[in-house]
Amino acid sequence: VTQKHVTLSVTEAELAAGVSLVQDMMYTYRVVTSMGLQVELPMLVEMDNSGAKDLANSWSVGGRTRHVDVGMFFLRELKEDGMITIKHVPGNDNEADIFTKNVEAASLHNHVKKLCGDDGLYESLKAKP
Repeated sequence: VTQKHVTLSVTEAELAAGVSLVQDMMYTYRVVTSMGLQVELPMLVEMDNSGAKDLANSWSVGGRTRHVDVGMFFLRELKEDGMITIKHVPGNDNEADIFTKNVEAASLHNHVKKLCGDDGLYESLKAKP
């Protein structure tokens, strides 16, 4: 796997990841609608980087963001067209973090419950020595 983007900041990297995510969402949207099914709009995009969320939600460009690729404006256009909504999610509430970084045990347990359900099986497995 090769690196698809060379970014100069964490915010730009999160923005690039958001664009990639939304491209996949739009592909899925087109497949689902081509089968005659309806998709509730706007689709929700959650980002844990507030700078990336702010850039995606605003058309203003400052001195520190002039280098951001024009392709990143794709998010803004879809937002204005009512296709997506971009929302900030605090890092502690972001389930994807358990797949991308080392998290504390308490955070891991909370996210596993959200992703796998809370049927008691996980708690019984955790309690075994």
